[in-house]
Amino acid sequence: MKKTLIQAVFILVALSALNSCSSAKGTTMKNPCTENSKDKNVKRANANASSPDLAMSSQMALVEAKSTLAQLIASDMKEVSETYKKQRNMAGTEEFDSKFESTVRDVVSETLRDISIVCEETTKTTKQRENGTNYDSYTTWMSIEISRETIYNGINSSLSNDEKLRQDYDAAKFREVFNEEINKLEKEQP
Repeated sequence: MKKTLIQAVFILVALSALNSCSSAKGTTMKNPCTENSKDKNVKRANANASSPDLAMSSQMALVEAKSTLAQLIASDMKEVSETYKKQRNMAGTEEFDSKFESTVRDVVSETLRDISIVCEETTKTTKQRENGTNYDSYTTWMSIEISRETIYNGINSSLSNDEKLRQDYDAAKFREVFNEEINKLEKEQP
């Protein structure tokens, strides 16, 4: 997973450099996949990528969207963890912090397999290189989402199954804090 992400980032950088050396002959198109979901039970991320290869532009957009979604989930879970610890008055939380962060990373990797692609649009633009030759470039916009319940279930299952964390874990309290914090974070988003 990590190797694939590093390779995808390298490809994105390389293709961005290639595209920056050209000029477009097409029109600029507004991202068709930016509509935010009104469904409060999902977490959504948007991304786009360009490539001279149609399949590669789609794959790069998917990798970028998954990366964005993973960062959003990890950030949200950090807030949930902080609030949960405060409400539980947990002492010696360094071990809990470390285990919880590790659990979130593992759960994010697992749950990203359960994403749904809710929008994918691709456009083709003819561009011109500095030497005057034309080539086609494909830009893919993508929006993916995952249910809050999938995220919660993954974390709840991992925390419940970890012997050390189970001692400090109150599933009902975690569910309450999880829902409160996610709702609060969603209200803060534009």
